[in-house]
Amino acid sequence: MTQLVVTINENAMLPQLKTAIKQLRGVVEVKSLRAESKSASVRKSGKLHRELTVRLASLSQLEDGWDGVGSKAIDRQCVTKLRTALNRATEKQLSGWVLFPDARGCLYLDYTGKNGTAGITITADRLVYFIQKGNVLEKNNGILFTTANLISVLNKVNA
Repeated sequence: MTQLVVTINENAMLPQLKTAIKQLRGVVEVKSLRAESKSASVRKSGKLHRELTVRLASLSQLEDGWDGVGSKAIDRQCVTKLRTALNRATEKQLSGWVLFPDARGCLYLDYTGKNGTAGITITADRLVYFIQKGNVLEKNNGILFTTANLISVLNKVNA
């Protein structure tokens, strides 16, 4: 199933637009989504958010074999979940993070900054991470990939 998102500035146009779209062959459903709060859209317009979103879009285009024989395209579910999480993260939470592809079809967020080093391997359903602050190393064997869990890890690094 493919979805089309349309953003309009004139709410008065909405009823006519919905009617026109419903009449197109193959359209199953037309929904109106609630407008995002101003603070959410401000978060998404920051430089770090834009950079990571553009990088994610670029990595999502990688095909099998991008890094030699055996490397896999980035899992679509992984890309979708990370995009959702990025939309909820603040600029402060994203500070210092760089996004890389993983040859296994996953994504990897890498952090180097004043708070130490950290890395998060992101699969379609799990987050595996480590955080190194001075001589203290925290690592795990994987937690469920939810937006809340990812933001919690980002916050631990920035604490």
